[in-house]
Amino acid sequence: MVSHSRLRRKKMRLFGRNNPKKGLIDSKGFSMQEMFSEELQSHEIRKLEPSEIKRILEISQKSLSERYSKELMLEIYQSWPDGFLVYATHNGIYGFLAGRKMSQREARILMLATDEKYRSLGIGGEIIEKFILTCQIYGIITVRLEVRTDNKRGIEFYQKHGFMVTSILRNYYSDGSDAYVMWKQLI
Repeated sequence: MVSHSRLRRKKMRLFGRNNPKKGLIDSKGFSMQEMFSEELQSHEIRKLEPSEIKRILEISQKSLSERYSKELMLEIYQSWPDGFLVYATHNGIYGFLAGRKMSQREARILMLATDEKYRSLGIGGEIIEKFILTCQIYGIITVRLEVRTDNKRGIEFYQKHGFMVTSILRNYYSDGSDAYVMWKQLI
């Protein structure tokens, strides 16, 4: 059993003010971001396998404000399997994007989430770029999505990837929050 003072000292080493790397540090001096980056070196972005839905639900429940059922996830997957992508290593899945083909020329990003321990490592960016490439292969010329108006980090992320706010949807989410509609032209 670890004493409270010992645990506090350990936390200070991990989170401390004197940390030159300004991130979590393990006992060997590596930032957690460096350790996770190394762990994710050998990865692939690929189509979801239906047996992986349980892991997708875990990530979505910890990352997204809306709740989704296994049945809905399977329905989204079945509507366009090539549009349901996962970021995977030999250790598991760390992020996903659920997209749907709305017409011959339009796709929609329904969900994009990354395991909370692995955020800010470029996982979401890689997944969205692979999705855009998939859309281009299918001849899709526009991609749209909805994002909470108070999700500044998400809005900036999508803008960084070429999406523009085009309108607002009032009371879009189940808690009554508004959403921005964002679009990206692919050609």
